[in-house]
Amino acid sequence: MMIATAVTATLVIVVFICKVSARNPTTKLFAQNIGHLVDTRLDPLVNPGTCSSHVHSVYGNAKFGKKVKKKMFKDDDWQNEMDAKYNQTTSELIPNLSSYWVPSLYIWDEMSQMYYLTPSFARPYYRIEHTKSDDTRLTVNPYPSFLRMIVGDASRKQEWAQHETDRDNIRWTLTTYNRKTTNYIDNGDWSYLKKMDPAIIASRSQVEMLLKFPNCLAVKKKNGKPITSSKNFRNHAAYTTDVWDDSRGWCPSSHPFPIPRLDLETRYDLIPMRNLLGDDVVNDPANWILSTGDTTGAGGHADFISGWPSDMMTNIIANCTDGHNDDGRDCVLDGFELDGRDGRSKTVPFTKSVPNEEVHRVSSLPGLDGQCPSMVTKL
Repeated sequence: MMIATAVTATLVIVVFICKVSARNPTTKLFAQNIGHLVDTRLDPLVNPGTCSSHVHSVYGNAKFGKKVKKKMFKDDDWQNEMDAKYNQTTSELIPNLSSYWVPSLYIWDEMSQMYYLTPSFARPYYRIEHTKSDDTRLTVNPYPSFLRMIVGDASRKQEWAQHETDRDNIRWTLTTYNRKTTNYIDNGDWSYLKKMDPAIIASRSQVEMLLKFPNCLAVKKKNGKPITSSKNFRNHAAYTTDVWDDSRGWCPSSHPFPIPRLDLETRYDLIPMRNLLGDDVVNDPANWILSTGDTTGAGGHADFISGWPSDMMTNIIANCTDGHNDDGRDCVLDGFELDGRDGRSKTVPFTKSVPNEEVHRVSSLPGLDGQCPSMVTKL
């Protein structure tokens, strides 16, 4: 396999970790599918107004672009005229105006000497961590407006060592094959997949990157309001601990504001790639490479901007379990169709400006040369 040249961009994401506990009781609020919006070399958080150092696969809010503004993620009248708002997001749950983006996955084909971009979609899970008592649901707050977070290290290109446990909760799995038997310490890169029987990979339709976002926020000293961003989009957020507090839930005292935990499951679709390049090429993880130039998978990362209506999420936290009402409560999701499958193919028009370059079938990965092309309107 041809190894891409090292990333020359200056992107460095500082990893801020608190102890990740698997012991805290959780309630799955719901899951949904979010279709693909665009593959482009933009990152409006890390590189606002210009090119990113690598290609991202983007899902959700159709106004995504080189810059983002708070008003793009807000709809005070989200309950009405939802049919007319169909094109505002690739989310099957239309009031969700959030944006999500991850590094694109490429597959290297030795015969053609080309990198081929793998189609993808996202399936976010929203969970809350509380005690076994349902009354403690209400320690969890809705997402504050225009919350921005990043998980993972985009600069990483080395497999994780077992002693490197201070890292974000990100793991790789094969659709439903090994999801219940994996963890981010042992399965945080592709090393175990490279040792796996190729027949197992061949039996699965997708490879997944599951990213668990921190679910505790710091607050302002003057008024106790949650902090929605920080310079590196990391320091204002932290994972829960295993120590309960009646006012801040499982959150540490440094980040006392609990929010729902976003588990962003990114699914890269291997079936069309097999049809294009053949089974032998696609089923070999040695041919996989992230758009950052990472051939290990350890550089997996994701960005999230919340576009959730506060009152809707408040209702979901209090009343919903797995997308339905809990014990007769009035779950707002009962009026929505979260089909779990068709939503992943949802597409909407995208007409924002993107770098004027090919990103799908390329001889070198876009951005690794440090160049930033002019912008062109995506039609």
